[in-house]
Amino acid sequence: MNLSFPLIGALGGGSALRVLGPDNPGRIAFSRASTAMNPTDSSGFIAAAADTPRFSGSARRLLVEGARTNMIRNPRFEGAAAPSTSPSYANLTATGNGLSLTILGTTAEAGMPCLDLLLSGTATSTGVLIPTFENMAGIPAATGQTWTAGLHIRQLSGTAGRVSSRVEVRPSDAGNTVLNGFQGGDTIANAGWARSTVTGQLTATGAAFVRLNWRITYISGVTYNEVIRIAFPTLEMAPFASSPMLPPAGTLAAAERAADTPVWAPPGGFGPQGTVVIKAMLPQLAVFGASQGLWQIDDGTDQNRLQLRNTSAGSAITGVVDINGVTVATLSPGNMTPGTPFRAAFAWAPGDQALCLGGGAVQATGAALPPGLARMLLGHASTQLNRAAFGEVELVDYAPTRLPNAFLQAMAAAA
Repeated sequence: MNLSFPLIGALGGGSALRVLGPDNPGRIAFSRASTAMNPTDSSGFIAAAADTPRFSGSARRLLVEGARTNMIRNPRFEGAAAPSTSPSYANLTATGNGLSLTILGTTAEAGMPCLDLLLSGTATSTGVLIPTFENMAGIPAATGQTWTAGLHIRQLSGTAGRVSSRVEVRPSDAGNTVLNGFQGGDTIANAGWARSTVTGQLTATGAAFVRLNWRITYISGVTYNEVIRIAFPTLEMAPFASSPMLPPAGTLAAAERAADTPVWAPPGGFGPQGTVVIKAMLPQLAVFGASQGLWQIDDGTDQNRLQLRNTSAGSAITGVVDINGVTVATLSPGNMTPGTPFRAAFAWAPGDQALCLGGGAVQATGAALPPGLARMLLGHASTQLNRAAFGEVELVDYAPTRLPNAFLQAMAAAA
């Protein structure tokens, strides 16, 4: 396959390289020291083996995430049995509001291990709580930590009319006294799958453990006979949700996903001139203190690099020049919108760097260049892999020349 294409109207004889394309790893070398779940274009998932890239959804963009751990030890619901045997570590019961909960059994759908539940009866109060997907003292935690919970949910059949369905993070102290937590993510999908998520900080004094609950609120006096399918209970000590994580079948343990690591190291490294065009999508804003990397060209360290990132605490797309660990230039041409694909073009030469986002105004600076630029790290803003995109990269093109600003605008504005 020829992954090069001519730069029409550019400097005579010039060409650009397709480094990465939709559903195609192109020139990158990819590694990840674990399996991972890959979202498909049909609301399902397939397992990707270690060192296998994940091209996500119908657009087939490369998914790049950092390392995460799902602390729920039994997200496959192993041990569940009809009509009332909860999965190992879980306690799935209704709580005295007139409704009963029946466990119908485990199944699989679209690559997801699932559990089917029947909630039936006439509600005598407004709430029913499915208490927990973990033991009271199963997951260590501490006051001040930030946690994110998630659960895939859909209704298979039954009466509509519930008030809400929310995942809840609830801490407890060392003596198993339940403390105040937080809840959110109001959803049950009546046609397809929906993922309910919530993120918050443990603010209660004395928190020693944390667990994931699921709270459904019904209307008092209404009779229900509702079958709900659930999948992928997750609890991450993190500021936003990532893709679901599963331990191997038969293993009741926290599931760790290693960082996706796409790298391109062209023979001879990168020259004193170049242009990189990227099309990407980030599903969330960058949190405070942690930029979301799109790419960095470096010397193998974070000391000398060119970088494109979504800067921490917001949506700003930023180009950076670092020399000997010091930032000597910053370019900020605008903001991305979470969940919306965008294009950016970054060009460099000695004393001349420029960046364009989405075909807008070109931002320029005149910094020196870092020495020893040898490789491109995609989807990261640190060699420590702790500033990952947690998003999708659709394409990356590279030209070994500093293209004119008009070209940057045209390439950044392309569909």
